[in-house]
Amino acid sequence: MKVNFFVITPPRLLEGFPTTYISAFRLPQGGERLVNELTTRFPNLTVVDVGAAVRQAQAVIDQVITAVQFVFLFALGAGLLVLYSALVATEDERRREAALMRVHGASRAQVTGIQRVEFLAMGLLAGLLATAGAAAIGQLLAQRVFDLDLPMSPALWIAGPLAGVALLSLNAWISARKALRASPALTLRETV
Repeated sequence: MKVNFFVITPPRLLEGFPTTYISAFRLPQGGERLVNELTTRFPNLTVVDVGAAVRQAQAVIDQVITAVQFVFLFALGAGLLVLYSALVATEDERRREAALMRVHGASRAQVTGIQRVEFLAMGLLAGLLATAGAAAIGQLLAQRVFDLDLPMSPALWIAGPLAGVALLSLNAWISARKALRASPALTLRETV
């Protein structure tokens, strides 16, 4: 604690007035008994435990950090959901491409492999972009709104690309099954 005011006078001016002294000290864990003895011996002594206030402030800061991390994850999830919607919208085009590859002699394994590589690359890229966006939003909120110094979480940079790969791998598996089940000739006739 710091004194928030001072009065500077010649010593003789305040000789007859009561005096108050302010001091601060650090009490190690388990020394609470000493404070009790001091206040018993000197009843006009006021003791302020700053540790309790610091613990309460730390709890509030931890809640704010949790909220900012939730914003990270929300932005990441929203980005992946938008990506998934875009992939579902282009499913017919991928089915036509698969039909063309099959008509020109590609095996089912080759078509599946090509789609898996495509979705793996898109998943990594989408996950990285979503993670970068979420991290930027979180840092902006932490620094500008809450005036906090938020450390970057390595778990976020691992989870984002992995979530992108997982989501797009699932889509690739479903998309490849649909594309390979359909007859290439019928698929190509529908597009004409």
